[in-house]
Amino acid sequence: MGGYALAEADSLSKPGDFDRIVLLAANASDSAALKGRKLFIVARDDVGSTGLRISQISDSYAKAPQPKELVILEGSAHAQSLFDTDQGPQLMKEILRFLTEP
Repeated sequence: MGGYALAEADSLSKPGDFDRIVLLAANASDSAALKGRKLFIVARDDVGSTGLRISQISDSYAKAPQPKELVILEGSAHAQSLFDTDQGPQLMKEILRFLTEP
């Protein structure tokens, strides 16, 4: 729920309230309204109640305006559980790169 709530807050915010957001295994109800820079991250085989999350997240990503990035990691762990897998170092690398790049 955290990533979804962040996306909701961003979509309702004024331009400039959020410089960039990281959506970890989260989609947005109104991706077209997202502002600033966006990083979507999901594990390829992460499954939710409606099936693979990658499908919904890819749809949100496609509707979101630029600038945006999509990172697909290997595995099936959901959200913060990815940190406890062999993909944890790559996840951290991607987040830090995104947050610190100019």
